[in-house]
Amino acid sequence: MQSANDFLTLAERDHKACIKMEEDFPDEYAVTAASYHIQQAVEKALKGLILLNGETPEFTRNIAKLSVQCDRIGVALPEQIDDIADTLTLWESTSRYDPFVSFTKNKYETAKTVYNEL
Repeated sequence: MQSANDFLTLAERDHKACIKMEEDFPDEYAVTAASYHIQQAVEKALKGLILLNGETPEFTRNIAKLSVQCDRIGVALPEQIDDIADTLTLWESTSRYDPFVSFTKNKYETAKTVYNEL
């Protein structure tokens, strides 16, 4: 199992990939890649926080499930995470196999805010 620090380091790498992809917006490849990597950043940050609080993160990519686990162990989360959880999970699952990810700039910016607040 990876350590909390490993997850948090990987989360920051995914976040940096998002920022790099933004240079090429609105290119569809860049949007798809950024959407995937922001989901990965949030997922890994949540798993790192769960580990920091003495628990083992659930084996899932589902942001809502990880958020519930954080709530259960008392990890304070950004308020907007509930608004973006389903979208983030969708971005992860569809971006690998669907060339046309449902993307809005507003949801992407909210996802980045959530990551930064984590």
